[in-house]
Amino acid sequence: MAIARYDVGAVRLTRVPYFDVELPPDALGITAAAVARVPWARPVWCQSADAVRVGQAFWLIESAGRLVVVDPCGAADTFLRTGPAALTHQQAAFAELRAAGFEPDAVEVVVMSHLDGIGMNALVDDTGAWSPAFPNAALIVSEAEALRIATHDTVSGAGAFRALEHAGVVRHVTPPHDVTDDVRLVLSGGHTAGHVTVVVESDGARALLLGHLAINPVHATVGADVPLHDDPALGSAALARWLADAATDDALVIGPLWPHPGAARVRSLDPLVLEPVSG
Repeated sequence: MAIARYDVGAVRLTRVPYFDVELPPDALGITAAAVARVPWARPVWCQSADAVRVGQAFWLIESAGRLVVVDPCGAADTFLRTGPAALTHQQAAFAELRAAGFEPDAVEVVVMSHLDGIGMNALVDDTGAWSPAFPNAALIVSEAEALRIATHDTVSGAGAFRALEHAGVVRHVTPPHDVTDDVRLVLSGGHTAGHVTVVVESDGARALLLGHLAINPVHATVGADVPLHDDPALGSAALARWLADAATDDALVIGPLWPHPGAARVRSLDPLVLEPVSG
């Protein structure tokens, strides 16, 4: 699968894919009928009304001489990070990252929009012990999200996250928080209480990394009618607000779990049309 690259002013964004997978729509809380009502969803975002695409990828941001990773292969613990296959998956995923020219040791910051499975933020060994996947990086999460994790033992990935905290690599921040002069974290909430959107702005151009406000672009068409968020009304409103914001200046819109090419522009708000952008 092709690597996608996008220049946002002086900032370079790169999507390094591990794989895309097709899932039945009900696995994402939507119906085939809802997908069928979105003509622009095919053939990129969905193969058909019965096959919705979800991607596993590393999103990297090169800004002001710093290398930042956002939500690497997130929310896929059920088939990436469990059982003996977990070791194989993490070796294969990082082989793709290195083949694209990015060494994990060179990453300075890992941004977690939220915790919904540990993804490739941490590595597990054959004893079940966890360690940082990016050994020289600070792992940033919002204070509200850290509190949610601390008070809910059932949050997916919480055990691995606590191992990273014990390793001293986790930083709790209060949004809005500047990662670099061009990269800012803004609290959106909704999906989880501490969920953030990553805003990239450079030389008059912008990109919005939406986290899990939309697992697939089709989610943006169904409002609060799907069980995607801890607070469906707030999550739906946050997504609508960000898409309206993007439409004001043709900002690039990115979903870390969207399939290749992973990025779109808002071509219409009523009705909503998200057009894929090749990078």
